[in-house]
Amino acid sequence: MANFFSRIASKRVLGGVAAGGVGVGTVAQQFSTQKQATILKDADAEFNKGYGYFDVVKLPAGFAPFQLKNNYPKPEDISAASSSASGLPPVPLPGPDLPTPSLDPRKDAPWLNVDFRTDPMRYCQIIKAYCWEGNSNNNFNIHKNTVRPWYHAPWMHWSENGREPINGLTFERVTPAGELSKNQQRRTQAWAIGFYNWIGATVFGDIWRDPSHPKWDKHVVFPLGTCVFKILMTEATEEEVACLKNAPTLQAVIATPESAANNNAGKRKDKAEPVRLLQVDFAVRDDRIKDPAQGNGWVFGTFMYNGNLNNPDAWDNIIPVGLQWGNDPTLTPEAVKAGRKPEQSWINPDADQLLTDLGGTRADKTKRWGVGGRLNGPVDNFKSACASCHSVAERNLKENIQMLPKQGPTFMRWFRNLGPGESFNGGDKWSADYSLQLMTGYFNYQLWEKSAQGFTHKLKVIVPFSTARQEQKVLEANSRPLRAEKDEEDVD
Repeated sequence: MANFFSRIASKRVLGGVAAGGVGVGTVAQQFSTQKQATILKDADAEFNKGYGYFDVVKLPAGFAPFQLKNNYPKPEDISAASSSASGLPPVPLPGPDLPTPSLDPRKDAPWLNVDFRTDPMRYCQIIKAYCWEGNSNNNFNIHKNTVRPWYHAPWMHWSENGREPINGLTFERVTPAGELSKNQQRRTQAWAIGFYNWIGATVFGDIWRDPSHPKWDKHVVFPLGTCVFKILMTEATEEEVACLKNAPTLQAVIATPESAANNNAGKRKDKAEPVRLLQVDFAVRDDRIKDPAQGNGWVFGTFMYNGNLNNPDAWDNIIPVGLQWGNDPTLTPEAVKAGRKPEQSWINPDADQLLTDLGGTRADKTKRWGVGGRLNGPVDNFKSACASCHSVAERNLKENIQMLPKQGPTFMRWFRNLGPGESFNGGDKWSADYSLQLMTGYFNYQLWEKSAQGFTHKLKVIVPFSTARQEQKVLEANSRPLRAEKDEEDVD
């Protein structure tokens, strides 16, 4: 692909010299000026794309294309909405470090009525109802939600692992054979799509006020009341994973088996395949815990599909896996071996039993959820955890951002409770406040911009393009261990 663009661009420049006798530098300058004039227009067009990464992602015949929702509100809209709130008095919250929230919890963030530490099940139920309302009855086509607005993250399409063209799913991870269930005899792919409520979407509205000139020049802090969730779909069948009985199904253009075996989606199938609901993740901004040693300002949660519930609406057949509100910064591998358990995660015993009944390798208690017993989902890499993985999110093109904790003396860096204004690598690396989609989308935009600029650099038209592709491979390499089937060392 890179060589193709190199030939085309070089031919245009050199062809001008041969035809008109104009100097190479002059023609290149004219070419640069003309191309520069279209880059801003191209940026607007790419910002609005729901899918499409060169010739990797193609829409099969007979399907409507995925439509991105990106008409984001702005931060100033929060104060405007607050002034017109219902006026109902907030419900008192238990605990000295859980003060009454400033938002009206009945209207904007109903989970703030509940202490997630003392009633985690109720907390999960409220968030599930909030996310499902107006979405589950529309197969999560958020354009059809008439209850409350939801939005997609921008620029998740511009990657070989980016959005597929039917439902906008992105490549997550290949689940090794036997991991989910004793009957799973092949590796299976997981694909996902995330959604931000209007409060959280104001961050995108601020950074992307001008799609041609996004501005991220400070630490990001998502507002109180932010809710983001994603549905994760698997190509596994009910015969392979029994709990997938009657699971809701979407169509997706997923990776070829050969590509998936290399833990990427660089090559896609030429037809749609059914993928089934297995996992639902959410994260809500809830900073009622004031001690950074006890929490990080977010509550992460996971659900798992269980078709044995037999609810009339199959989308309702999910049970909480657990919650995580901190990284347990003192829970070292040595402490885990000594028998200590996480204090900033809660795991639902029913989910434990479900994995036991499935009989896969995840039934092993050392590999069941996240590292050291922290929260993670059934298709996630058990050598990480929800909060530790998301803690690396930052605006960073230079550092080698490793999402999977490294063995050795730096291992516990991934298990800090980073608060507002703190980024994983510090310095001028602006925090994305635990949003991997913000980090990835902004990174993709910068790489696209470099490739677009690459065609304007005189005779060096291919250099920036090659650099962009290489930098994108760095990001993919950093996230690759989360998808890997095996690692060199096990983490207890």
